[in-house]
Amino acid sequence: VVADYAGRNLQVAIVANGAYQQHFHDIVQFHDLHHSIAVCDFRENLSHLGYAASDFMLMPSLFEPCGLPQMASAIYGSLPVVHDTGGLHDTVVPLAVGTGTGNGFLFETYDSPGLRWAIDQAMAFYALPSETRATEQARIMRESAARFNHAVTARHYFDIYESMLSRPIIKGPHDL
Repeated sequence: VVADYAGRNLQVAIVANGAYQQHFHDIVQFHDLHHSIAVCDFRENLSHLGYAASDFMLMPSLFEPCGLPQMASAIYGSLPVVHDTGGLHDTVVPLAVGTGTGNGFLFETYDSPGLRWAIDQAMAFYALPSETRATEQARIMRESAARFNHAVTARHYFDIYESMLSRPIIKGPHDL
């Protein structure tokens, strides 16, 4: 990916800890990619700086029960590139510039070609005229801020609790 998009000055920042971090360091060192790839330990404030400075946030999780980065990044205008699973499926909608809908890029097949397809879709978006990108990113930021906040989340919980209160109570055999 870095080689294929070198002419477009693609840069990648990996802000994460874990077992694979050393592999990323080794790849950067072996291929002398220091000018294109940075590998940093995760820190909350650094992750937010990364969202604010980036065009895309990559989260290729095999499974993801919830996920917060895809929501935070969209609020900053960094569009999520994610595997279509769990909470990522629930919060990322395929971007359709012509209709002004969606907020990111999803890949369904969990393999290298699937991930590459989603990255290529994101890079095709990046190749659009800057005015088009800015309009879409502003829309996504507004919609994400309105959707991914504590008040909306709390309202959903209240709705669940209220619906539970209106259901008949089912008594077990010990309650008869």
